[in-house]
Amino acid sequence: MNRRKLLIGTSASVFTGMYPCISLAENAQTSFSLSWRGLDVGYSKINLTKSGKTVIANIEVEIAVKILNFDAFSYKLRNKETWRSGSLIKIASETIVGKKKEFAKGKRTSKGFEVEGSKYSGVVKGDPATTSYFSPDFLKRKIWISTQDGDPLSITTNKIGADKAKTVNGDIPAILWKVTGDLDLDLLYAEDGKWIGSRFNAGGSQAEFILNNSSGNMHLLWRT
Repeated sequence: MNRRKLLIGTSASVFTGMYPCISLAENAQTSFSLSWRGLDVGYSKINLTKSGKTVIANIEVEIAVKILNFDAFSYKLRNKETWRSGSLIKIASETIVGKKKEFAKGKRTSKGFEVEGSKYSGVVKGDPATTSYFSPDFLKRKIWISTQDGDPLSITTNKIGADKAKTVNGDIPAILWKVTGDLDLDLLYAEDGKWIGSRFNAGGSQAEFILNNSSGNMHLLWRT
């Protein structure tokens, strides 16, 4: 697995039918495991908590790849995002890739969304999304702020159609979206908007986030 940005904002949601139907609550969470070359090399967890119109997203990602007992790659992200009525209000994220520390901080001001990051510092106009992916509404936005280093990424999305997402309980129906531009990955959502998986290339092989468990619907919690 190479050292390019993984930008795995991690996943959030569950597929209707895998788990009991849960009414829209003030909390929703999801966890994924990361599979690469047949190995379990990491995990991703997202927890969303809503109070009034404000949603707090806490995101945790860890990856550790060993080759012949050698630490070939490591990645650790801790990210907190604040959203209000679908708009990003604040972000505070720290990432360690190998031994390199990176960060992304930002807040909404009268000028726009002001970012201070290890790669980019400046003002992002409009209503950007982030590389956390927990709502398909992000696909409508052309700029995604990297939760790894604050870089505003210009992306294009294309709806491919019916596909399958892997879960610990087997494959489930999904809608596949292809993301290109400054990112190159596949995002998988359920019909009700739940994020249920993603795929990307790493070191010449496909890496895939596999849905472990989930409660609530992050997409609906975030957008309402």
